[in-house]
Amino acid sequence: MSRDRLRSQEQYGVSASRKPQAKLQSERLVDKVHGLLHRDILSGKLLPGQPLSVPEISRQLGVSRSPVREAVLQLVADGLAWEEARKGAVVAQFGLEDALQLLEAREVLELASVRLGAVRATSADFAALKQVLHSQQLSIQKANFRGYLASDLEFHKLLGSLSHNPALGRMVGLLKDQSLLAQDSVSRSLVQLELGFKEHLAVFEALELRNSEEAAGALLKHFKRIRESLENWLALPRHS
Repeated sequence: MSRDRLRSQEQYGVSASRKPQAKLQSERLVDKVHGLLHRDILSGKLLPGQPLSVPEISRQLGVSRSPVREAVLQLVADGLAWEEARKGAVVAQFGLEDALQLLEAREVLELASVRLGAVRATSADFAALKQVLHSQQLSIQKANFRGYLASDLEFHKLLGSLSHNPALGRMVGLLKDQSLLAQDSVSRSLVQLELGFKEHLAVFEALELRNSEEAAGALLKHFKRIRESLENWLALPRHS
């Protein structure tokens, strides 16, 4: 086995010492492949505009093309990949205008979820949010920008799940994933991360008090700052 093939299999969690299917047999291959590609898109390992070649991914993972093809189609349905003429599927490539539109949609859905969550959230929901906030704080202390973004993603997805409405939670999650890609080009400072953490904490504290309007107000303030930051970044000459 070539070194390149060995590295590719190790990257995707496939052991070179056994048949690839032995590693993946505990889950449906489609779900496993989708999860791996989804992770690599959000982490930046797969870059915007990068082709999602079914034959190449199949070769790297050591699986047949059918589950890879299904997984890529699912990414297209998730809005994390696009179909392009003569190129096939590529990782979605958003602009800052897209980021503003996604933020507008997220605001509507997350506000609805937070208002419902103030009534429906369980002690387990609050514990999960508290743990994510702790992770965010540690990321800020270590100036770990990637770590913060991962916890930010999880925090907003948890807000979407507070309503205990699966359809609402899924829509919030999909839009947040797309927003992460859309805002990838925006520079972030440690000060911005600290502001984000404080705003998240304000939402959490209001939710713990079961105060739906205060929680919604804190979330609106959070979105307002992000919107202003995106608009300022969009107005810079190099993005015109």
